[in-house]
Amino acid sequence: MYVLGLSQHHDSAAALLHDGRIVAFCEEERFSRIKHDGGFPVGAIQWCLRSAGITLGDVDHVAYFFQGRRLLWHAGKHFLRYFPATLAVLRNDAGDYGKARGFHETTTRRETSTNADDHHMGGTLLVLWRRASQLEALLRAATGYDGPTKLKVHLVDHHHAHAGSALHISPWDDAAIIAWDGIGSDGTSTLLAVGEGDRIHDLRRVKFPHSLGAMYADVTGWLGFHPTRDEGKVMGLAAYGRPTFVEQFRDLVRLDSDGRYALNLSWFRHHATGKHQVSDKFRATFGPPRPKTRDAVPQHYADVAYALQNTLEEAGLHVAKWVHEKTGNPRLLTAGGVALNSVMNGKILLQTGFEEFFAQPAAADDGSALGAATVVSAGLGLPRPRGEYIFLGPTYAEADMEKALAEAGLPYERRDPITKTAAAAIADGKIIGWFQGRGEVGPRALGNRSILADPRGADTKDRLNEKVKHREPFRPFAPSCLVEHAGEYFASGYPSPVMLLVFDVLEHQRAVVPAITHEDGTARVQTVSPVDNPVYHELISEFYALTGVPMVVNTSFNDNEEPIVCTPQDAVRCYLKTDMDALALGPFWTQK
Repeated sequence: MYVLGLSQHHDSAAALLHDGRIVAFCEEERFSRIKHDGGFPVGAIQWCLRSAGITLGDVDHVAYFFQGRRLLWHAGKHFLRYFPATLAVLRNDAGDYGKARGFHETTTRRETSTNADDHHMGGTLLVLWRRASQLEALLRAATGYDGPTKLKVHLVDHHHAHAGSALHISPWDDAAIIAWDGIGSDGTSTLLAVGEGDRIHDLRRVKFPHSLGAMYADVTGWLGFHPTRDEGKVMGLAAYGRPTFVEQFRDLVRLDSDGRYALNLSWFRHHATGKHQVSDKFRATFGPPRPKTRDAVPQHYADVAYALQNTLEEAGLHVAKWVHEKTGNPRLLTAGGVALNSVMNGKILLQTGFEEFFAQPAAADDGSALGAATVVSAGLGLPRPRGEYIFLGPTYAEADMEKALAEAGLPYERRDPITKTAAAAIADGKIIGWFQGRGEVGPRALGNRSILADPRGADTKDRLNEKVKHREPFRPFAPSCLVEHAGEYFASGYPSPVMLLVFDVLEHQRAVVPAITHEDGTARVQTVSPVDNPVYHELISEFYALTGVPMVVNTSFNDNEEPIVCTPQDAVRCYLKTDMDALALGPFWTQK
C-alpha cells in the first residue's frame, strides 16, 4: 500500500511510504533550486513516484500536513478576540519589507514569495483552504497523469504530523513529545503529548498568538534577518552577545507554575497583522530595526540576540521540565521549527531529567510531509518505519558523476578508496566537496552532501565563511565526530547523528579544534557511527589515523542562500564557483 505525504508552506516536501517502509523523502528546494521553496512540491512528488516505479494511479492514500478548515475557524475567532487591533490586516503592510502582495496576487501568483511576509492574510487563508480541497487536481497537474486514481485524501492535524515524524521513526515504543513551531492547523503553536505505540495522546496545546516560534521569528526580522529562514543565524549570533537585556526580555514571556507559558503581546504585532513584526514598544525600548544587510552586526544587536536565545531556552526548559514531571518518561521526542534550535535542545537533554533525546533531521515543515504519511500509515495498521531515516534523498550512478565532470571539462581520476584520498587532502589543509550516496534530508549536511575541512586550522572558519560559503563571519561550523570518541572532546558523548544537539567543547580541547569551537566554547555536534554512515565513518577514521583528531569540519555543500546540492551537476557548479580545493564525487577525485 502506497501513502504519499505532502507539505506546502515553506520548505515544501514529499515523502512516499510503501507498506510502512520509507521509499523516498525530499524537499522541493533540492529540485527547484529555490531555497526554502514553499510552492507545491512538484519535483519532489515526481521523484518519489519515479523512485518507486509507480504512477499517481498506484497511490492508495495522500496525507496532507494541514487542515485548512480548522485554520479558517481559528482565524475567525482570533480576529474577533483581538479586534480592533486585527484591523491591521486590512492595511496589508509587510513591516520592514514595505507593501506586501494584495489579495489577488496572493491567491493567483505561483512563484515563491521573496519573504515570509509578502502575502495578504485573507488571501493566504483562502489558499491554505483551497490547497487542501484541490489536492487531487494539483497532483494530476504536477505529475501529468490523466488516468484513473484510487487515492483517498487525508488532512492531518499539523502538530500530529510533526509529532508523527518523530514518534513513528524513533527507536522507542513510548516517549514524551514536544512539537513546537509558529502556528498549525487549529492555531496550535506548541503540542505536548505522549507517544504510546503508534498513537499520539495530547496532554496540552498552547495556541497562537502565544507562540515561541512567532516570538523568535519576530525578533529575527527586527535583527535584520529573514524570519522563518534565518533563525539559525540568530542562534549563532547570540554567542557574541552579552547579558545586557536578559532581564528586560523576561517580560516578553510569562512562565506559569504548571508548565504553561504566555507571551506579553505588548511587545509584538504578529497577533494583529499575521506578519512577523515587533511592536512600537519593542522599537522604543531596543531601538530601530537593523537593516537587512550583510554588514557587520553592531554589539547592540548581538546583545538582543543573546537575550532572545536566553528567553527561548528558559521557556523551553520550563515546558520540558513540566512534560518530564507529568509523564515520568525518560525519553523525549521533539519536532517543529523550534526543534531546530540545537542550543536549546542540548540544554533540555542535560538539564531537565530526560535521559534520551530523538529528533529526525527534517524537524521543520519539510518533515511534516513524512509525519503526515506516517500518521496515516499507522492509522491503517501498517508497520512503523524502522532503520534509515536520514539518507532518503536522490542517489546517482557513477556514470552520471563522470558525465558531470566531463561536461565541465574537469580532469579527474578514480581513487579507491576515495576516503583515503579525501582524508589526506583534509589533513593537508584542503577544503573539499564531498558527494556520496543518497542525499540527506533536512537543513543540515550529514556527510553525503558536505563540504569538509580540518578542525585544527586556526583560519579554517574564516576561509570557509569568506571564500567558500560567502556568508556572515560570525556563523560557526559544526564537527562530525566519531561517536566512540565524542566524550573525549565534548561535555556529553550522547549520540547526535542529525546535528541537533549543542554541547560545550571541553576546555582543554578547544585549542586543538578551534575551527569547530564557537565563540561561547560550544559546538553543534554530529556523531558518526559505522551503522549510520559507513563511508563517512571510514573517512573520519582515516583522518583520525593521520592526525590523532577524530573529527572533521562539516558544513552543507552549497553556496550562501542556495539549497544543498542535489545532483552531480549541482555539485560541480558549486565547486567551480567557490574556493573549494578539491571535489570527491562518488569515487572520482578532482582538484584545482
